[in-house]
Amino acid sequence: MPENILNLENGISAQLLDDCIEKNEIPDAGNADIWIINNDNAWHVRRFLVSLIRHPDPKVFLKPVFLQKDLKKTYKEYKNYNLKHLCDGYIKELDIQSKIPYIRFILNFIKNFNDSVSYIEDDLLKKALMYYYSRNKDIEFYESSESLSGYSYPRIEAYYDGTTEAYVNGRALLNGAYKSDLLRRNYVDTSHICRNCHSGFLNYREECPKCKHHNLQVRVLIHHFRCAYVATETKFWQGERMVCPKCSMELKNLGVDYDKPGKVFYCLNDQCKHEFQKPLIGVHCVHCKTEQAPSELNMEKIYNYELTKKGISEIFNKLSI
Repeated sequence: MPENILNLENGISAQLLDDCIEKNEIPDAGNADIWIINNDNAWHVRRFLVSLIRHPDPKVFLKPVFLQKDLKKTYKEYKNYNLKHLCDGYIKELDIQSKIPYIRFILNFIKNFNDSVSYIEDDLLKKALMYYYSRNKDIEFYESSESLSGYSYPRIEAYYDGTTEAYVNGRALLNGAYKSDLLRRNYVDTSHICRNCHSGFLNYREECPKCKHHNLQVRVLIHHFRCAYVATETKFWQGERMVCPKCSMELKNLGVDYDKPGKVFYCLNDQCKHEFQKPLIGVHCVHCKTEQAPSELNMEKIYNYELTKKGISEIFNKLSI
C-alpha cells in the first residue's frame, strides 16, 4: 500500500493529501475511504476544497474530508476561508474513533451511486441536498466580517465565483428550495444591507438636514433657571466662569442655578453652519460607496435550513441513485 494511504480503525482507509493539495489535483476517489488534509497552506487548502465541492462526481464531492487538528492554529489566521465549513471538520492526528458512525453513514450513501452518475453546474441544488443529507446536518449560516453581508453559507457560496455572485445566487438557491418545499427554514436574525450591492459593511452617521453634510459638532444646551434663558454652553463661558448672556448672573451649581436640557448639532460646513436638534441619519456603504437613508436599506431575514420529507424523497427518487 502506498505510503500516503493508511489503514485506520474498523477497516477504514485514509489518504493523506499534501501533494494533491499543492498541485490542486483530485486523487482517485476509490483509493481510500476518507481524505485527510495535512497541508499548512490555507489558500491551497481552500482552492482544493472548492474544487471538490464543484466536482461533478458524487464520489468526490461527497467524500469525507478532514483537516488535521494540529494545523488549526495555522488556519485560524485565515478565518475568512471558512475551511472547517467546507469539509467535515478536524481530527486529532489520525484518531477517527468517534467519527466512525458518521463516516460509515456517508460511505454507505455514496455506494448507491453508479460510476456513470455525474452532476453538472445546473445540478447545484441536487448536490447540496445530497451533501447535507449524507452529513445529517442543517444548512446553517455563519457570521463573518469577511463576507459581503456579514454572514454566509460557506459551502453553498463555494459553488460560485465572486463575492456578490456567491451572495445573490446562494440565497436564490436556498430560497428556491424553500419555495419548492425541499427545505424548511427557521428564522434566526434580521440583517440590513446595502440596497445596491448587498453589503452589510455600513457606516451610520448623523447628517445636517439642510445641506446633508456629516461633519457636525455637538453642543450642550444650558437652561438658566432664574431668567429662563436657553443657549449653547459656549455662549455662557467667560474665561473660567459661566455667566448668563441675558441677565449677567454667574452660574455656579448644576441643578441649582441651571440644568442641561439637551444638545444641539452645529454643521461645520462653511456654506451652511446650520444649527439643529434632530439630525438626519445617513448610511454610507463602505463596499460600493452608495449613500442611502436607513429606510432605503434592504432588510433581509436570516434563516437556517433543514431538509423536508419531500427533499429527502427527491434525493432517493429523482437523483439517479
